[in-house]
Amino acid sequence: MDYNSLVGQICSIENNTLESKNILKRLKNYKRKAVVLGVTGSPGSGKSTLINCLISEYRKKNKKIGVLLVDPSSPKTGGALLGDRIRMQTHALDKNVFIRSFATRGCVGGLCKAIKGAIKVLDKSGKEIIIVETVGSGQNETAIKKIADIVILVATADAIDDIQLMKAGILDVADILVVNKTDLNKSISVEHLKSLLDIPIILTVATENKGVTELADVINQKLKSI
Repeated sequence: MDYNSLVGQICSIENNTLESKNILKRLKNYKRKAVVLGVTGSPGSGKSTLINCLISEYRKKNKKIGVLLVDPSSPKTGGALLGDRIRMQTHALDKNVFIRSFATRGCVGGLCKAIKGAIKVLDKSGKEIIIVETVGSGQNETAIKKIADIVILVATADAIDDIQLMKAGILDVADILVVNKTDLNKSISVEHLKSLLDIPIILTVATENKGVTELADVINQKLKSI
């Protein structure tokens, strides 16, 4: 499927047009082949920068990537900045990387209504890895678990003391915890975190691409166990 067709189908699904119903009907019995990675976490934790690094990591392995980014809608205008993809401009000309932003349009849970359909279209188009970034999420935005094979929770190093408070919410659906911006807090104790959590913990500095290869390796190990 060429780029323009992909954009047209996803736009149709987002706008809930008559054609979108035909698109989804054709894909109803299609069995997904792509891996779906969910990336969630609080605003400012570095989700988009981390995804940009993951794209580079997977492109080294010649994987075809789809990225769906959900931005919050304004409660006043209903519009959204759709700015997350600005951090991924290094991949803008790569024909094997498709990046699309969405507005929440009033949906809760950190996603939007069009995401499931967009995943199907990307999968059918041949994308092997589809990364879905939620809006900046709080403790209860756990909808990503329903659509992703692996959920990656990104937290900042300076907010690590809040991890215990997250255990009753979004942390319960996380498969991997990424502690980002560790250059801002070099006293983080992984052993202490492991005493609180029963999931892999990866320390990263996404702006310097540190820890990303290790994260990709852990994701791969997790996929083998699914």
